[in-house]
Amino acid sequence: MLVVAGCTLGGTGGPPGSGSAGSGVDQSACQMAMSMAPLAPAGFDYHDALPAAVHNTWDGVAMPQPGDAKYPGGRYRTLAPDADGKIHPGCAVDGLMYTPASIPGYACAARQFDFPSGVTEDTSKPIVILVHGNSESPTGWMKFLHPDPSSLMFPADTVARDQLAELLPAQGYRTIAIDMRTDKIDDPKSPEGKDTGNTPKNADHGWTVPLLQELVKKVAIAYPGRHLALVGFSLGATTVRDALRRLWVEWADHTWDVNIFERVDTVVVASGAHHGVVSFAKECGLNLTMRGTVTCQMGQRNQYTETDFARPLNGPPMPTEHGEFGGWWETPCADGDYAFGKRQACGGHVVSYTTITMQDLPNGTQQDEFVSEHASRLYPTACANNQLDGLNDFDTSGYFYNGYFRNHYGSVRSNAGLAKVIAALGGN
Repeated sequence: MLVVAGCTLGGTGGPPGSGSAGSGVDQSACQMAMSMAPLAPAGFDYHDALPAAVHNTWDGVAMPQPGDAKYPGGRYRTLAPDADGKIHPGCAVDGLMYTPASIPGYACAARQFDFPSGVTEDTSKPIVILVHGNSESPTGWMKFLHPDPSSLMFPADTVARDQLAELLPAQGYRTIAIDMRTDKIDDPKSPEGKDTGNTPKNADHGWTVPLLQELVKKVAIAYPGRHLALVGFSLGATTVRDALRRLWVEWADHTWDVNIFERVDTVVVASGAHHGVVSFAKECGLNLTMRGTVTCQMGQRNQYTETDFARPLNGPPMPTEHGEFGGWWETPCADGDYAFGKRQACGGHVVSYTTITMQDLPNGTQQDEFVSEHASRLYPTACANNQLDGLNDFDTSGYFYNGYFRNHYGSVRSNAGLAKVIAALGGN
């Protein structure tokens, strides 16, 4: 039975079938896979594994010490004031270089991209929420031209290419990019010559997830007749999945009357560390700021072991083709029925999942700077369209540190990656 299940559950994830437009998923195969998923599995709880922060802020100077409960890193910060009257410091709109999106009840930063002249919103399409990666901002979704393309160590663009910020509004999608305000990160910098602080202003899920959770909720409330689609890149991939889990738990616990999986049509997660990240061994436990805590939450890319953060997100292990870790809870409501160990959890609504990452090298090592094919895919693979870009499908714009992470960014900024994202959304 396990051999048969392994073949069914560890397939390509993209056969032809009756999935929604652009999903690349055969719904009958997905339903068959999910029919074997465990109900209320012992030892697995869909509630938070990370604690809530006691204090939402840090002084930005002192190095956190092991076990210090006052340090908010590794914990979910809150948008409600803590005992000191402080809210999540990333929920701010001061100092922005753009006019923040106006969303009723949402006090944090997000950027809405304008429709080009002559294009109006197509309200039959989902509202798209873009979720950027670490040390980043909404500019990662915009076209970019390096000031000196000839200086770069690869064939770089000489004409700026449209990115999702331009392409999606041109097709009538209302497009909103969250701004995680990593410029507001309150970790100390690293001392000269050491990597014990957080000079790059890395965030962890305790910083990013509550901000996205609030944005998705407020957009869902502001547009009650509309469906949503989420596109997450890098850290944004696991942020998307965890924010949706937390919103679904609110519904399951009867603290919110909206089942978010009845409103979300499509989830696209690109270059995500669903099963570990390459920087785990270098940072986890050695750097006690968010620069280290985020790698602890993601886990080790090779020889992956499920982390505390991932346990309620990925769920119990399932049989896979190659002995890699895959969890039963990674694609909630992909079959319109099963989520987090429960049946009839989706209101009959099917959610489409697509992953995109650069393929590994022929010898099995990764070319993406942070994740591998296995780290980035979702399970059961019969329920996710796990797609690969080629080894030359990198970001040729020179964006982000002169294109230093061009392979990683290729999943959402190369022509091949852009085409996959737009196809997954049902666009052209």
